[in-house]
Amino acid sequence: MSNLSIPLGIDSLKIISQTVDISGNIIIDVESTKTETACHKCGQLTNKRHGHGEVLTIQHLPILDQPVFLRIRVVRYQCPHCDDHPLSSERYDWVERRSKTTKGFDRYINRQLIHSTVEDVAKKEKVSYEIVESALQRSVKKDVNWTQYTELTTLGIDEIALRKGHNEYVVIVSSKNKKGDLSVIAVLPNRLKETVKTFLESIPERLRKTVNSVCTDMCDSFVQSACEIFGERVVVVDRYHVSKLYREPLDQLRISEMKRLKSMLPQEEYAKLDNMMWIVRKKHECLSDVEKDQLALLYKHSPKLKEMHRAALKLTHIFNMHQNRKTALTKLNRWIATIQKSGLSEFDGFIKTLTKYKTTILNYFKERKNSGFVEGLNNKIKVLKRRCYGVFKTDTLFQRLFLDLQGYQAFA
Repeated sequence: MSNLSIPLGIDSLKIISQTVDISGNIIIDVESTKTETACHKCGQLTNKRHGHGEVLTIQHLPILDQPVFLRIRVVRYQCPHCDDHPLSSERYDWVERRSKTTKGFDRYINRQLIHSTVEDVAKKEKVSYEIVESALQRSVKKDVNWTQYTELTTLGIDEIALRKGHNEYVVIVSSKNKKGDLSVIAVLPNRLKETVKTFLESIPERLRKTVNSVCTDMCDSFVQSACEIFGERVVVVDRYHVSKLYREPLDQLRISEMKRLKSMLPQEEYAKLDNMMWIVRKKHECLSDVEKDQLALLYKHSPKLKEMHRAALKLTHIFNMHQNRKTALTKLNRWIATIQKSGLSEFDGFIKTLTKYKTTILNYFKERKNSGFVEGLNNKIKVLKRRCYGVFKTDTLFQRLFLDLQGYQAFA
């Protein structure tokens, strides 16, 4: 080992000697180049040495696929400022207090966890499960480092389920700046208004001023929190969630009508209505001639479904048109009046929701912003969550992991 010369990457350490133990581990004896430390009692610096303390063995980055351990004898310092002159062990900036691994090794472990479980990384790196999990929890950050942001521009607020059917959700807060760069800012542990609002209030004033839009779904805690912090004028309810709402009653009627027609029509006639779910959901201009004929046949047998389908298409057309907010408001009000006059009560629930969120829904027509970038990031998170389920043992661990992973390739 005498001819091995590889830098440690730690400026405050000097290599004294290098050996290899019987297990093939590389042991590097080091000493600190620092000449002072902070008193654990008063916090003031002292350079008065007073012997040595314990010998620490800390795992560092591997070399040539071999584990590396740094061995250092801790220097003790005496404080001249305190009346009782207490002794303090020197503190290091390259390892957390009571940690068995260096900060460099912790970062290395975090990178290995991308698309892997804790157990997988433990096996690959020949360390214990506890070391990987401890390195993960030490490295990830609980608070947002706002100094790394110069602008936020567009905020996105959305939720994903930790476990389906268990009412366990986390809230993803992301941003998209003017250059189009995406970033996961935070992962909140629940959907409560207090949690969301408290986080939004924590955004520094200088960054709040850069927010032009806040894109979200119709979750009350999201909309109300964003409106209270940024004002109604910047909150945009995503049009995808709006369209999903007005297509639900259409789908329900289609299902009930198809059941009715199946019991009424001859088998050969009913067979002509095959694949109607996708035909009804398609844009009319994207339909083939055969599909248009099928739709016409469905209209013939179900006039009410025809009326509802055309009403839904009309609303989609309003959202697809490039128009200002005032014009869109006029058309939406006219659509509501037409539906109410027609007696299509199936749309009553949607109209109630549309009226409640009308102001924030109409903000879409200002710059036609939506939550597409949020959904994209969330899909990546969901994929990573499925691949790395062993990492997400608790909501808190899930939350802190993504705060740290935002700079890694998982969100590139």
